[in-house]
Amino acid sequence: MENSGDPKGPITRASMSMDSTSLETLRLSLGNVGIMNDTMASTSQAQAHGDKVSSSSLPLNGSLTGVLPCPGSSNRGNILDSSKIGSLGPYFNLMNLNGDDHQQYYGFAESLLEKTLNPANGFGARKYLYNLASQKQKDSMLGPFSNGNPGLPSHPEGNLWGNNGFSNWTQHRINGIESRGGNGIIAMAMTAGGSKYLQDLLLLKDPGIEKLIFEGVIEYILQLMTNQHGRYLFQKLIELEEANMSRMIMVKLTFFPGDIFNASVDRYGSNSIKKLIKVLEKSPLVTEVVKVLCSKFWELMVHPTGQYVILQCLDVVDSQKNDLLYVEAINNCLRLATHEQGCASLNNFIVRIKGPRRDQLLNLICDHVVYLSQDPAGNFVVQCVLGLQNPVITDKICSKLKGYYVKLSLQKGGSHVVEKCLRSSGMDHVVHEFLRSNQLYQVAKDGYGNYVLQTALKETEKTGSPLHRGLVVKLQQHRNSLQHGYGRNILRLMTATVQVN
Repeated sequence: MENSGDPKGPITRASMSMDSTSLETLRLSLGNVGIMNDTMASTSQAQAHGDKVSSSSLPLNGSLTGVLPCPGSSNRGNILDSSKIGSLGPYFNLMNLNGDDHQQYYGFAESLLEKTLNPANGFGARKYLYNLASQKQKDSMLGPFSNGNPGLPSHPEGNLWGNNGFSNWTQHRINGIESRGGNGIIAMAMTAGGSKYLQDLLLLKDPGIEKLIFEGVIEYILQLMTNQHGRYLFQKLIELEEANMSRMIMVKLTFFPGDIFNASVDRYGSNSIKKLIKVLEKSPLVTEVVKVLCSKFWELMVHPTGQYVILQCLDVVDSQKNDLLYVEAINNCLRLATHEQGCASLNNFIVRIKGPRRDQLLNLICDHVVYLSQDPAGNFVVQCVLGLQNPVITDKICSKLKGYYVKLSLQKGGSHVVEKCLRSSGMDHVVHEFLRSNQLYQVAKDGYGNYVLQTALKETEKTGSPLHRGLVVKLQQHRNSLQHGYGRNILRLMTATVQVN
């Protein structure tokens, strides 16, 4: 066998017409991979059995042009660690769907150019192999499937195994799926290796394969969505955006309304539902999802995982389709606001709600702001609304809290609400009440109240408000008493103000 004149030329049948004896003597230079009869094994495997390994400079494209070693190295083993090399042959019987260690089907894990082929099943390596092939081989890779059967286009080195070696290998695997039936496909999808394998088959964009896989899992769609590995296959299926598939999925999920809820509160299922919402965001089918979520609105909003499914609807679906969710939020507003988990969910809801329902929800909170400000959970909701910096809503809240600022300043949660008011356009409401109060000294000495007064002094000074001077003068009356405990924090600010003046 002579060196090819064009090292990049295609592998012809003539160039590969050799008997088994000559095949045994060849060694691929890339990674010292040896060809033995009809299978190929790594040099490291041959050495492990005590076989003598000879080498040749046969690149992957089939020519005999030599591969130059690295500078300063005469050992091809230094160029590429043989422990990182897998076999090139289609090992039909070594497939392990559980993701355990197994022989690679074909392809290098690492090449001299530091490019990687898919070690799991070869489908992801198609782009790499395509770049190595000649133009004629590239055309065959882009051509139709062999014999009209679903399968991968021919491997660039397909002649090593016969004219249709690689497509026959693919067809062998597809036939294996068909022989498993529905139960076999769903069982395969529940494993790491099997799920990845089925996802790679979907990349072929073959309607027959898509239909085969879909029919194998549709009866177990909830189990697929909530499985650690199966959820990835579910996401790939809905990404196909095939109308009939989407419709059948929704029929299955809505037949038992509890299915969507159970998936939404599941660690893995919630990601599946969020992906489903994302794909269906412009489809009428998303309304069916919203309806089911509304029926379990309270349960989802107080669940640490389920709340994010609701928020996904708010993020990707338009306000008109989300109106049912808006209504549920208004109806459950006070109940959620005073719930330890619900208050955080409600805050996330508040910053996302749009349209006229937003004002309706905010006004409802304003109407109950005195009660919510004193609640251990509700005060967080009031702080969230003040943080929106809506002038109308802020003024309404500050007006409603008149007469309660001193009382709130002595409470753990309420003190944070008062500080928010001081940093808003309603600052004057708070300071005026402090100046009229005969309890300012108690506020200054309190563990929570002293932080409120520090904020009042800082904010009035920052804005240049004349109220700042009034606060300092009133606190000076208690100067001696403020030299101990929390009062020292107030005294320090007062002293700094006097020195500046």
